[in-house]
Amino acid sequence: MKILITGRAGFIGSNLIDKLIDEEHKVFVIDNLSTGKKENLNKKAIFYKADICDLNKILPLFKGIDYVFHLAANPRVIFFC
Repeated sequence: MKILITGRAGFIGSNLIDKLIDEEHKVFVIDNLSTGKKENLNKKAIFYKADICDLNKILPLFKGIDYVFHLAANPRVIFFC
């Protein structure tokens, strides 16, 4: 199965990728490395350094993908009450 994950270089994404690769899935990753660490990247995953806000750049990466895990997020969101 082909699986695409956004935000993969963070703690949750890196552990999810390791598990999916252990289960022999083909894993593709989109991450801009703004908060994740490059050392968290599994060498068996196909990695694309890109920002998910750049639709023209990432849209072709979804072709042929069976499942998407969207984990990319801005951890510094400010809420006003």
